[in-house]
Amino acid sequence: MAWLVRTLRLPAAETHTSVALAICVFLMGLLSVAIIWQAQVIANQRDAIRFLETLKFGG
Repeated sequence: MAWLVRTLRLPAAETHTSVALAICVFLMGLLSVAIIWQAQVIANQRDAIRFLETLKFGG
């Protein structure tokens, strides 16, 4: 734990900041793709539920 405190007190070099920023941008891109994919899954489930309702209730 003391190592972590000492490490976090050091000022970050510009290259470290750039790498951290690049990783954050990459992860945000992955998360946005995951959100779009999840929205498509939810839409497909909604269509399947409506289809099953029409089979069960006849309309």
